[in-house]
Amino acid sequence: MFLHKTALLSGGNTSFWEQFLSWYRQSTLYELLAYFEERYFSVDFHVYEHITLGPEAGKTAQMMILGIALGLIIASIMIAYTRTKLGGFVRKLLKSECLSPESAKTLYELGEFRNAALRRELLKGVTLRKFVQRVETDAAGEIEGTNVQESVSEKSTFIITMALIAKRIKAFFVGKSEGKQIDFATDRFYIPEDLKYRADVRFERKGSGWLFALLTSVGAIVFASLICKFLPDIVQLMDNIIGMMAP
Repeated sequence: MFLHKTALLSGGNTSFWEQFLSWYRQSTLYELLAYFEERYFSVDFHVYEHITLGPEAGKTAQMMILGIALGLIIASIMIAYTRTKLGGFVRKLLKSECLSPESAKTLYELGEFRNAALRRELLKGVTLRKFVQRVETDAAGEIEGTNVQESVSEKSTFIITMALIAKRIKAFFVGKSEGKQIDFATDRFYIPEDLKYRADVRFERKGSGWLFALLTSVGAIVFASLICKFLPDIVQLMDNIIGMMAP
């Protein structure tokens, strides 16, 4: 709302991001972050006798340290997301013994039909594709390449029927798209038998949940702060050693 009013008063001559940066630099958040950066994450190198550093060495070292810490935080969040959100689906497949096309199950049967994150991963992601295989089901309810009939509840049958009707209406008015897309109402999923143990280890939840991500993030921030604080003294020690060893 503030940015919108600012844009109206300025006549729309500045972009949204310029207005946002202008607001951010005058905000309390900016002052708070600047204080923490100066207090805990600044690197102030001394003047050394045997080691020559440029005027931007401190800033460069700071960016490298914070970059490593940020990388650790992002990695821990990605691991936690994989083990919890995606791992839950894999563990359900393993628990249900969906280890072949014949024993494959739909998202609805696994209780994951409304999981938007899982759908997005199955459509565009690569993590699950290494382990999870898909079996397409035709309109008659038979698994392509097999003669196994669907064994579903009445509610699941209703959902599948409505999805097939919608699919045919779309094909009539829009036409069939090139390539086969995932039909989340009817397509079945399974993990091949030879990938069972790899998937179990890869998506094991123990020790890699959101608590792990939180502790890793806190540890990375604390470690980065300590490195920024003691790095000038470490370089000073190296300079003293060089001086002692010099002829």
